[in-house]
Amino acid sequence: MTEVIVLISKPPAPEVAASILDEAKGASKPIVVCFLGGDPKMVRDHGLIAAQTLEDAARQAVRAETGSDAHSHCAPTPDLPKLAKEQKYVRGLFSGGTFCYEALLLLREFVGDVSSNTPINKQMKLKNNNISTGHVCIDFGEDEFTVGRPHPMLDFRFRNDRIVQEARDPETAVILLDLVLGYGANADPAGALMPAIRKAMEVARAEGRTLAIVASVCGTSDDLQGLEQQKASLREAGVTVLSSNAQASRFAGQIAQATQK
Repeated sequence: MTEVIVLISKPPAPEVAASILDEAKGASKPIVVCFLGGDPKMVRDHGLIAAQTLEDAARQAVRAETGSDAHSHCAPTPDLPKLAKEQKYVRGLFSGGTFCYEALLLLREFVGDVSSNTPINKQMKLKNNNISTGHVCIDFGEDEFTVGRPHPMLDFRFRNDRIVQEARDPETAVILLDLVLGYGANADPAGALMPAIRKAMEVARAEGRTLAIVASVCGTSDDLQGLEQQKASLREAGVTVLSSNAQASRFAGQIAQATQK
């Protein structure tokens, strides 16, 4: 039986948000609302539970059902890597738009506005989606990458090529990735990423650089891909794996921010 309802989206138009919230406030069950980048006061004014990030939405949902906070699996924040002074920029390469949008929101707290094919501000729209300049987050689930092709949650070819491309750029400080498990996703996403990750690390080492690769894995231990197995594979390849996209995005921002000092 449904105990708690969670609503998640990029921020709707104000009139659409108002319509949704008006409908939701009449529900007899707790409703958690995460309109990424939206106004939490508007949510609270409708008597609903506001969440700022996807991770926050999950915790709020657990709290609404159980009356207590979810058990935290957060590991201590990793040490910042030592990078060359030329390494300045975050390059986020995402298989879907929601994680990409959340990363754009969180990264700007550390590095300011970030360019994207799906930017928060239209002025930050990439002129060429195949070339990164400055801080960049790419949503590989957009039409320009998927028309006539499998979705990047299944087919990693374009994202893998871009990982190696970003590794060749001496200004890349950190590559930020998401992995999604479950039905409709690659049977072994970490395995599909491994050739590109290993190649990226080799490219950086050959040029005397340390390349930071930071990732989060969205899934559960019940997913056929195996949450812990996927995380272990990434860590064995030298990837820093954090418990949520929000945590991974903030850590990537901290890496880039540290290089600016």
